[in-house]
Amino acid sequence: MKTYKLSEIKLMDKRRQKLIDDIKNAIENKSTEEEILTTAVNLIDQFSEGYNWTGFYMLRDGILEICPYIGPETPHKKIELNKGICGAAASEKRTIIVDDVHADLRFLACSISTRSELVVPLMYGDICLGEIDIDSDQPSFFNAEDEEMLQIIANLIVNKLISTK
Repeated sequence: MKTYKLSEIKLMDKRRQKLIDDIKNAIENKSTEEEILTTAVNLIDQFSEGYNWTGFYMLRDGILEICPYIGPETPHKKIELNKGICGAAASEKRTIIVDDVHADLRFLACSISTRSELVVPLMYGDICLGEIDIDSDQPSFFNAEDEEMLQIIANLIVNKLISTK
């Protein structure tokens, strides 16, 4: 996964840059994983009305465990590596965008209305700490700009999580 520095972002639109800046400022004084993730998920979810589920999974003892999220209740509180799109992103240590989840055999249905998904791993070097998972009711909702923005946000979150340990 490419690492971005805030100074390298030249073509990103102002709304995306504002979200990045807002998250950076909002998590600056947070001291626990719960505070950091809750603060970030609230800001990320507000970014688009097209998001119908926004949350974090953190990797604990080789299993992705649900952390703060906004959206309908999910039956997937724990996800094994290599299971579902979330498990694939964590295992492969790369961002995955799925334009049509119903056409992807990896999809673990949380909501029958979900049509597309974006999963961005929280990477600390070569170690996956967890991931940002966002679903949309609209097909092909996510694009390269969303991916870039969320990878930058993931880096901010990882740096903050590591600094609090």
